[in-house]
Amino acid sequence: MDRRQGARAQVDFPVSALVDGHRHRCRAIDLSPTGMVVERAPALAGRALPAVTPFELDLGVGRPIRLRARPVWDRDNLLAVRFVVMSDADRLTIAEHLDQRAHRREPLH
Repeated sequence: MDRRQGARAQVDFPVSALVDGHRHRCRAIDLSPTGMVVERAPALAGRALPAVTPFELDLGVGRPIRLRARPVWDRDNLLAVRFVVMSDADRLTIAEHLDQRAHRREPLH
């Protein structure tokens, strides 16, 4: 059963995972207002992340979106996370980005 709700899109944005005091540069490849799928940096391959991990997502809006997320699943070098802490303004920024993609008729999944 697929429990995802709302619009999501395949994307290619830089995202940093802040793990053990280090910034690990990753890529967001799927995004929704409630979570994302991340292609992990080689240094994070095969590592279990903490129950709640800080991330900084760069949508190119002038400042990174800071959030905390909980791992949902991982396969190979991909990690899906659900956002658990994020400002309402940043959640709106993501939703507006997805809405703009829909208006440009870019694929939403």
